[in-house]
Amino acid sequence: MIQDFYKYQAQTSPHPLAMEVSHAKGSYIYDTTGKKYLDFVAGVSACTLGHQHPRVTNAIKDQLDKYAHVMVYGEYAQDPSVSLCKLLAENMPPKLNKTYLVNSGTEATEGALKLARRATGRSQLISCFNAYHGNTMGSMSVMGFEERKQVFRPLIPDVDFITFNNEEDLQKITTKTAGIILETIQGGAGFVQPFDGFLTKVRQRCDEVGAMMILDEIQPGFGRTGKLFGFQNYDVVPD
Repeated sequence: MIQDFYKYQAQTSPHPLAMEVSHAKGSYIYDTTGKKYLDFVAGVSACTLGHQHPRVTNAIKDQLDKYAHVMVYGEYAQDPSVSLCKLLAENMPPKLNKTYLVNSGTEATEGALKLARRATGRSQLISCFNAYHGNTMGSMSVMGFEERKQVFRPLIPDVDFITFNNEEDLQKITTKTAGIILETIQGGAGFVQPFDGFLTKVRQRCDEVGAMMILDEIQPGFGRTGKLFGFQNYDVVPD
């Protein structure tokens, strides 16, 4: 299989791990020789409950007995998606009462950036140095690692950057700013947590100038910080 892997499937790095996966269960991945590996990657944050959790597996099987896919964009009322959106609303601050479902983190970023521009009628977007929000054109535009995106320029215009936890930089958020996007806890930068009420100060500045505050919770969300979403640890509510 490994020869076919290199021959037919595109890799995303010069030296892929190239583990030949047999199966995965719980917190472990097993290769085709039977060796097991403790999985700290968790499907790049997607497998929060590990592998083959019986409730997840049974829910997928039960749904497949009904239908796999019928429509996108909230056009049809489908019980699994409606129930999920309702459950999220019941466990979120009152203003965060509606969910737009997407397939990936980078799509969520793209949607949030577009919504900020549409809601405010402004164009400027602000992100942080050393931030990671995805690899599509819009999300890469707000990525804070220049070496990763330089070969793809030009990206979307009117994007500026500040330093995470630097209060003075918040003055760069102005009445021309559509929105600022932040990781609640910076993951790719080395799990940098906000301190000295930084997120609260971002919220205050956004309110002053009418800009949208976007928090990327792909990594700190869904229980990984002890609360459902990471921002719930910092007494702040994003837009």
